[in-house]
Amino acid sequence: MDTIKSANQGKSKVFIPKQVKPSPRKESKIKRIHLFDFINYVLLSILTLVTLYPFWYVLIISLSSEEGFYKDIYHIIPNSFSLETYRYAFTNAQIFRSFGVSITITVLGVIISLILTAMGAYVLSKKHLKGRKFFFIFMIFTMFFNGGIVPLYILVNSLQMRDSIWALILPMAINTFNLILMMNYFSSLPESLEESAKLDGCNDFQILFKIILPSSKPIVMTIVLFYAVFYWNDWFMAMLFISDQKLYPLSLFLRNMILSSQNFMSTGLARQVPEMLKATIIIISVIPVMIFYPFVQKHFVQGIMLGSVKE
Repeated sequence: MDTIKSANQGKSKVFIPKQVKPSPRKESKIKRIHLFDFINYVLLSILTLVTLYPFWYVLIISLSSEEGFYKDIYHIIPNSFSLETYRYAFTNAQIFRSFGVSITITVLGVIISLILTAMGAYVLSKKHLKGRKFFFIFMIFTMFFNGGIVPLYILVNSLQMRDSIWALILPMAINTFNLILMMNYFSSLPESLEESAKLDGCNDFQILFKIILPSSKPIVMTIVLFYAVFYWNDWFMAMLFISDQKLYPLSLFLRNMILSSQNFMSTGLARQVPEMLKATIIIISVIPVMIFYPFVQKHFVQGIMLGSVKE
């Protein structure tokens, strides 16, 4: 008996925590939070559908035949599937040429704008720069006031850049907003990076292109996205300075087609052109941006947040 008693006393007791019932006030708060989340999800889902429907509408029109387009005005699903407009678009020489011009302008424009913006942002990020405040105010001034279209046209014409892709790139090579974002990001980087590089004998260009830019991938990708979307969608500069149809970018080609669809009446798609072909060109022009955006999305939020912080 003594042995059994001593064995029972040696056993460790298992602690079972008691379930604490939340107070009525806390339960009410939890319910309100769940209700708010539910309403939030519903509203955001509705907003997402409203945002996506115009794109879906254009896609369905581009995939519809002439009979299907006029049969239903809502176009939730294609009534009669047809790829006739896509077949025409991918066999039309002018569309292919305009697509290539847009790619060329976008690639060259992004490279030139990124280099110039990075160089300007790197210089203005130096607090010891003499006259830094004057240059910064002068730069901000251009965001609110500009010379106007007529002086710009005279300048481009005097530089003999009309009917060339340089007229679509160089006049808008630096965007002040993008420069400020990159300047603020460079200002947030530790000065020890540059100090150690200077001790190793690097000059300013080597520091910028070999140390600063590789260390600033989020803001670089953000600026690349901004410039790429701008150059890809810009049609106004092309309308001002391009008269040769061989140099029309895709955005200007689409604009002219929408405004004067009678130019396509000589083709075999005389009745389909006004709506179905317009939707097809819109889809073709949007696809490159949709393909490019996922690759920079993970850097976009970080870059825009860090670059927008004031000094």
